[in-house]
Formats: sequence, C-alpha cells, structure tokens
Amino acid sequence: MTELDILMLQAQNNQSTGAYQIALAFSVWVAFRVSSVVSSDYSDNIAAKIAGTAFGLTTLFFFAMTYAFWDFNMQSTGHRLAVLASSGTEISALSQAYVANIGATTTPPTFSLIATSPVAVILQLSILALIVTPIWGPKKAA
Repeated sequence: MTELDILMLQAQNNQSTGAYQIALAFSVWVAFRVSSVVSSDYSDNIAAKIAGTAFGLTTLFFFAMTYAFWDFNMQSTGHRLAVLASSGTEISALSQAYVANIGATTTPPTFSLIATSPVAVILQLSILALIVTPIWGPKKAA
C-alpha cells in the first residue's frame, strides 16, 4: 500500500463515517423531540417513559459508535503510515507530522467505544442529560 492509497482510504472512511454522522445527528434531534413529547404529554405513562429512554439511549450508543469509528479511522491511518515508514519507504513531511501528532506506532490500534477526546465525552454526556432529564426529572409546577 502506498502513501496515496493510505490517504485515499482515510478519505473514503471519513466520507462514509460523516454521512452516517449526519443521519445520527438527525436521530439525536428526534430523540430530543421524543423526550420532550414524553415529558409533556405522557409524564404519567411508565411504558412511554421507558420507550422514550430506550430510544434515546440506543441513539446515543450509535452516535458514540460513529465517533469511535472516526477515531479508529484516524488512528488506523497513522498506524498504516508508521508501518509504511518503518518498512523503509519514504513518506512525505505532512504524513510524518500526522504520525507524530496522532502518536501512531507500528502496533495496530484497537477499537473502543470509550471516547478519547474530553470534548466528545462532554458532548455525549450533554446529549444523555438532555434526553433523560426531561423524561425522568422533576416536572415544573403549573
């Protein structure tokens, strides 16, 4: 695999992951709407609360998985470039900087659903709170 092949593979992975992320951003919005409707119209219906929570949690799971795939794609690109460089093939300065910035090694990366970026963790926890709190939190006094 050449440097160009590796970078093209990364571009394709990022495009497909990005398209999936767009769909999941819409699904997160739907989960917010479900949470709002359950909170206002079905606050005394335990089945609706459980269904709304389950929908929100599964949406958040797939949202987190999409971020994990993006992170894995980036780590895999760094790994592939590091392996290419260690084989004696000269790689560009930009690719060398990418390997250094991402901390890539010749050891293959592992896939993890746990976000490595604190910003991603904050985003996911915020989404969780915005879905679950209206459903299970205290209601406003009328």
